[in-house]
Amino acid sequence: LGIDSVDQIEKMGIDKFNDACRASVLKYTNEWQNYVHRQARWVDFERGYKTLNIPYMESVMWAFKQLYDKGLAYQGYRVLPYCPKDRTPLSAHELRMDADVYQDRQDTTVSVAVKMRDEDDAYAVFWTTTPWTVPTNFAIVVGADIDYVEVRPTEGKFAGKKFYLGKDLLPHYEKELGEN
Repeated sequence: LGIDSVDQIEKMGIDKFNDACRASVLKYTNEWQNYVHRQARWVDFERGYKTLNIPYMESVMWAFKQLYDKGLAYQGYRVLPYCPKDRTPLSAHELRMDADVYQDRQDTTVSVAVKMRDEDDAYAVFWTTTPWTVPTNFAIVVGADIDYVEVRPTEGKFAGKKFYLGKDLLPHYEKELGEN
């Protein structure tokens, strides 16, 4: 829009500015849906919500008022990144600068054994915390600074097969691949 200051937004009109922002946000809706589907993610686009919609904003204000009326909200002070050009605080969530955004956590993972193209009964093993992306993966990335091992189980359902995986992860697969 060629806007450099809040004064220009006010001159244009808040309503017109908001309409232009909405149009910009929604411009690539179809591309976003196609992208999400290609990632094999499950998203309900039919009954989803958009934070820019008035009913959503009103529901947030209603919920906040309920908390306020119960004495669960308080006034405090915190330092926020600030844009002097727009004279607005920047979203700590979007900037990922808030300490409570990053937390150590234990996520469930899925291990996948992928058959190697040029070897019989040989598999590369990888793990992921985002299993919905597996159907769209066409390659496995390996790390130059990671030691890999070839494992040939001698017992159990994987006997006679070869598995390639990170050496440090080997103890985590003892149950599936056996002790030997």
